[in-house]
Amino acid sequence: MKKFKVLLVEDNPIYAQLVQLLGKGKADFTWCTNLREAKIALQDHQFDIYLLDLYLPDGDSIEFCRLINTPKKDETITVFLSGETELEWRLRAFEAGAENYIPKDIPQQLLKLKLDSLLDYQAKRLRALKHAKKDSQLQTDRTFRTQLDNNALIHFYRQCLNLNDISKFSGFLSSLMESWELDYIARLKLTDGTEYHFKNNDEAICEMELELFDELEVNAANVQSFGQSTFFKYQQAELIVKNMPTDSYSKGSLIDIFHYVVEAIDIRLNEIAKLHHMDTIINEIKEHTSTHQDDKSMALLNELVDDLAAITKDKDLSDDNDDLVFF
Repeated sequence: MKKFKVLLVEDNPIYAQLVQLLGKGKADFTWCTNLREAKIALQDHQFDIYLLDLYLPDGDSIEFCRLINTPKKDETITVFLSGETELEWRLRAFEAGAENYIPKDIPQQLLKLKLDSLLDYQAKRLRALKHAKKDSQLQTDRTFRTQLDNNALIHFYRQCLNLNDISKFSGFLSSLMESWELDYIARLKLTDGTEYHFKNNDEAICEMELELFDELEVNAANVQSFGQSTFFKYQQAELIVKNMPTDSYSKGSLIDIFHYVVEAIDIRLNEIAKLHHMDTIINEIKEHTSTHQDDKSMALLNELVDDLAAITKDKDLSDDNDDLVFF
């Protein structure tokens, strides 16, 4: 156990020596005989424990207790040593911020037990405080990371809503992966059998990686982790994310995120396929009406063409053009 730094404010030298003797080995004492000396000591040192005599030559130590506990110093505790046994003084000490009140008239053996208990109590407090601060910082970091994760996912969703050129998925995925410094391989399979392959930095997918997709597509679940990689599968979209984090919280969060990413890609692929199908039908209608033109047919056809053009037109969804704020 660490040796605590203790400020002992006591004008009785015999009692002060007794306290220091009983706490020897567990505490380093700074002994002051009055409040003026104690205030000077505060300017030069930091203490873990304050032991205060109630009555001192230059006043009672109640106000001094308020001084050292305002603002409340969580790392320290304050204990009064006093011959006063009336409840009024105990209440005043408690109200001023003290954690304990030790009567001076107790036997030496009991005083030793109380001092040892006090030092053990402070050791436990500091350990608990350290863990609490660590947990609080961890929670703060997780909250901040979650906000960044959510922002990246929302931004990707917004891009998907506007996507009509499938090849642009490459840039969108690369931008998304940069948020976590991850590597990825993606395969998109359209209903007509066309395949698109994407990889970090527009690298070409090798034969082994394509074979891996084929194996995982047949044998793996929709989400399957192996080593530091995780495979995600939807109907038309497949994704392998490499060098995933090893801690369970971060990995679990990213698995949830990329599961939604693959789903969003699949949904958009279906929408693009429907738009292409509509375009094909329009072309067929144009060909059919080229020899059977009438004003109403042409008006309906032009309206359909305009609607399709409006749907497929690229929109400016950059963050500078709306009220959404990404932190």
